[in-house]
Amino acid sequence: MPELTGSFDTSKLPRIAPGTVTVTIARTVKPGLSAPFVAWSDEMLSAVKSFPGCLGATMLHPGTESDEYHIVFRFVDAVHLRQWERSAERSAVLAKADDLITAERVTVTAGADEFFSAQTQVAPHRTKLGSFLSEVAWVYPLALGFTILLGPSLSSLNVFVRALIFTALIG
Repeated sequence: MPELTGSFDTSKLPRIAPGTVTVTIARTVKPGLSAPFVAWSDEMLSAVKSFPGCLGATMLHPGTESDEYHIVFRFVDAVHLRQWERSAERSAVLAKADDLITAERVTVTAGADEFFSAQTQVAPHRTKLGSFLSEVAWVYPLALGFTILLGPSLSSLNVFVRALIFTALIG
């Protein structure tokens, strides 16, 4: 989706991002500053909820395997989101967070259907063993092919030993 804060005619926004717009902001907080960050987040949520066109906002706390806080909010359309992005209210609240945050990642999704389908397009999580096995599934046949092609020059070794050597080198 195009950046909504760029310099272009605001009348084109409904064609760029028709319908509702959902924004998800993942922030990593500096160690030991979780309590001030939560207080700041409450202030940010209050400001965005009271802004014209906001359909709602919430904050999700980090789970056991993450240190990211997520703020999610929706606007009726991209025009209202752009007005929020350029507002004095937003700038004032954002200025207070500079010393609290180490990293920030923003995702903007237009339309309700796209938001929920985008969430299902995430690659499945694999265990270390699963990742290893999926790598071996394509590396070993490739190494076996190289071994067969280069076999005459390494003919003193067993074909499976040669394939194992190539697998180790490729992996």
